Amino acid sequence: MSFADHYLSRQKGITPQIVTPPSEKLAFSVVIPVYCEPDLLNTLNSLWNCYRPEGHTEVLIVINAPGNAGEQIKGINNRTIEETQDWIRTHDDPVLRFFILNCQDLPAKDAGAGLARKIGMDEAVLRFNEIDNPDGFILSMDADSLCDRNYLVEVEKAVMADRNIRGMDIYFEHPLQGTEYPEQVYKSIAEYELHLRYVNQFMRFTGFPYAHHTVGSCFGVRAETYAAQGGMNRRKGGEDFYFLHKIIPLGRFVDLNTTRIVPSPRESYRVPFGTGPAISKRISEGSEMLTYATEAFTDLRQFFSAITELYKKDSSSVHRKLGKFSPAMNEFLDQNNVLQAIDEINSNTGSAETFVNRFFRWFDAFMMVKFLNFTSRQYYPKVKVTEGAAELLRLLNMPAVSKEPRELLGVYRRLERYRH
Repeated sequence: MSFADHYLSRQKGITPQIVTPPSEKLAFSVVIPVYCEPDLLNTLNSLWNCYRPEGHTEVLIVINAPGNAGEQIKGINNRTIEETQDWIRTHDDPVLRFFILNCQDLPAKDAGAGLARKIGMDEAVLRFNEIDNPDGFILSMDADSLCDRNYLVEVEKAVMADRNIRGMDIYFEHPLQGTEYPEQVYKSIAEYELHLRYVNQFMRFTGFPYAHHTVGSCFGVRAETYAAQGGMNRRKGGEDFYFLHKIIPLGRFVDLNTTRIVPSPRESYRVPFGTGPAISKRISEGSEMLTYATEAFTDLRQFFSAITELYKKDSSSVHRKLGKFSPAMNEFLDQNNVLQAIDEINSNTGSAETFVNRFFRWFDAFMMVKFLNFTSRQYYPKVKVTEGAAELLRLLNMPAVSKEPRELLGVYRRLERYRH
């Protein structure tokens, strides 16, 4: 019996799409959803140029569309298949193999990024299960992303150095200049990436233990962990956030900063939210991108710093303690029945450490986002991303820089990649 038999038995209608047997040395699977993508070969060339790891790698290219897709989309997908088939014939390496999964008749109600990613990842699990390799690592990329040449070897180094790693996010940098896109796109992506890094670093500043980037083109998960947690969801957007926040609280989730993914900065309406829609909105509105106010994060920092003081306290003591926090925090906690949650956690824990761990299973990333959205509506209006980013650097005692987005972003990139 192989490690993923139980998971695979619960996936309705799942059958292997690749007939070529997997290598006994198969260690990595790179899954790339492809929808109406004319420039896939740039991504494939980027992977082909990678230094080869000792373990073998398969790249699973999931060309997908709903069954009711228009003729234009079908035409682009079919041309992509033909071009990719021709490309594969001239790129033959048993250590790094490429396979097309043609999935162009998906149910319209489910078709999207989540289902496409799930199809590819499930196929990867099938392949690892066939050789009974629970340590196989599934990497997620996008069809418009590039990678540094050391991408595969650095992933291998990380998982070989710590065989208990369950998952990872991989350092990324959007291009900030060039001739491929209008200058407004590059300016907008600088603001958007700054927003992502600002929020991530401020979450760490609060003491939140699950602060990691959740970008679909920049993460990896061990096959055994993927199967044990029920696999990828079918969400049309945000599938990466929802999936990874099932994995991150398990522990042994790391940030890999010794290599780099370069996602595209282009506009897009393919998903309801994420990079593409954010850039489109920024360009159409013409004003500077907004982000969450610093007051929301400082409220969280104050609250999280006092969590251990709630251990084994009765409801009246907890209520008095919570009364010392901001009105915004008090209203939010009251709306979300914090007294009941704390009482239940206290009833099921035997140490302060376990109490804190269980608390953050309650006040998780979804609750964090809920709090930030609540306070931005009711208490702390959103601020310009450059203003928020500059204020966090002040709180971190970092050297002052100008409020130009690219300069601020440069500081945050160095912070995340080298100081973390």
